[in-house]
Amino acid sequence: MGPMRRTVTLMFVAALAAAVTGQTPAASQGSAVRQIPGLTAKDLYPNGCVDCHVDGKHGNLRMSTLMASWTTAVPAALVEKAKAASVTASKVKGKHPPMANVKTNIPQTCLAGCHKRGSAIAPPFAQLMHTVHLAGGAKNQYLAAFQGECMHCHKLNQKTGAWKTASGPEK
Repeated sequence: MGPMRRTVTLMFVAALAAAVTGQTPAASQGSAVRQIPGLTAKDLYPNGCVDCHVDGKHGNLRMSTLMASWTTAVPAALVEKAKAASVTASKVKGKHPPMANVKTNIPQTCLAGCHKRGSAIAPPFAQLMHTVHLAGGAKNQYLAAFQGECMHCHKLNQKTGAWKTASGPEK
């Protein structure tokens, strides 16, 4: 038996033993369960983007405000991330077209329009958001402030196991 198979087998045996004793594997090892928003802890951002991108102490970070400024010019660092996330980087020009209805349902409006999966006219939303929010190490504001918590954006229906991207009207 190879080392990988031995590790998987040991993990299975530990999980089985925990199930028989009524303990979770983490509890049987003496460690606390990680606080996961919406699963083991309160979800402070149930609507995803619009719950974080607000007009507050760090300035007006609402998507409509950011996008209005991007119609003139997108910051160079963000343009580079958009190019990296894009199927066709040459289409990323450093400006965002005006979006009149963006406030109604963010990010669903973006996902249904230009930033849908496989888009060749704009960076697909998933790649763009993961590049913007999860790349750059300690310098990345999302990583620094929110520890890169996936559950702030991705919501799990615990009954069905289905995932969705949180969406809602801008505040």
